[in-house]
Amino acid sequence: MGEFSRLSGVIWEPGTAFRDVAAHPRWWPPLVLLVLLSLTFNYSFTQHVGWDRFMRQQMETNPRMQNMDAATRDQAITNGARFAPIMGYAGAVVGFPLFALVAAGLFLFVFRTMLGADLSYRQVFAIYCYALVPLIFSSLMMLAVLFLKDPEQFDLQNPILTNAGAFLDSLSTPKWLYSLASSIDVFSLWVLALLATGFSAAARKLSWSTSFAAVVGTWAVYVLLKVGWAAMFG
Repeated sequence: MGEFSRLSGVIWEPGTAFRDVAAHPRWWPPLVLLVLLSLTFNYSFTQHVGWDRFMRQQMETNPRMQNMDAATRDQAITNGARFAPIMGYAGAVVGFPLFALVAAGLFLFVFRTMLGADLSYRQVFAIYCYALVPLIFSSLMMLAVLFLKDPEQFDLQNPILTNAGAFLDSLSTPKWLYSLASSIDVFSLWVLALLATGFSAAARKLSWSTSFAAVVGTWAVYVLLKVGWAAMFG
C-alpha cells in the first residue's frame, strides 16, 4: 500500500492497513505529519494568542505561587512565557518521538513477553505511529479553533471539547480528578481501539478483545501514574 492509502486505510479499513504496516513497517509518515502539525500549532499559538496569559493562569492555580510577592511572580511569568515556546518546539521535535519510542517498547514488552505475540520492535513502533492518525484530525481541529476563537477565550489545556476534563472547572476541581477526566478523551479512545486492531492484525493469533484488554490495561497504568503525580505535586 502507498502511504496515502495506509493513512486513509487506518480510518476506513484498519485491519487491512495494519496488516500492511506489520508486513512493511514504515513508521515515519504519520510521525512526521504529527510533528509538523505540532510545530505549526506552537508557532500559531505564540503569534496569535501568546504565552503570557497562559503562564499567568498557571501561576494563579499553583498554591506555591500565591506566597510570592507580586514582583517575583511577575518575573516568573515573564521567564515562563519566554521559555514556553522553546519547550513547545523541543517537545514536538524531540519529546513526541521519544515518547513514541518508549511507548512502543512498553507495548512490545506486554505483547511479546506477557502474551507471547511474535512481534518485532519495528513492527510495534510502526503500528503505534499509525494508530496516532486520529491525532492528525484533533490537531487540525485545534488549529481551526485557535484562529476562529477570540484569543482571550482560547483554553490551551482544552482547546476542543473532546474530553471529560473540558467540562470541569480547572480552578476548583482537584488536580488528580481533573487529570483523570482529561485522560478520558474521544481521540485517545480511538487511538486505543486502533492499537488493539493493529496488534491483533500483526500477531494474528491474538483476538481483538485480548489485544484491546492489553492495550487498555497498559494505558490505565499510565493514567494512574499521571493522576498520582497530579495528586502529589499538583
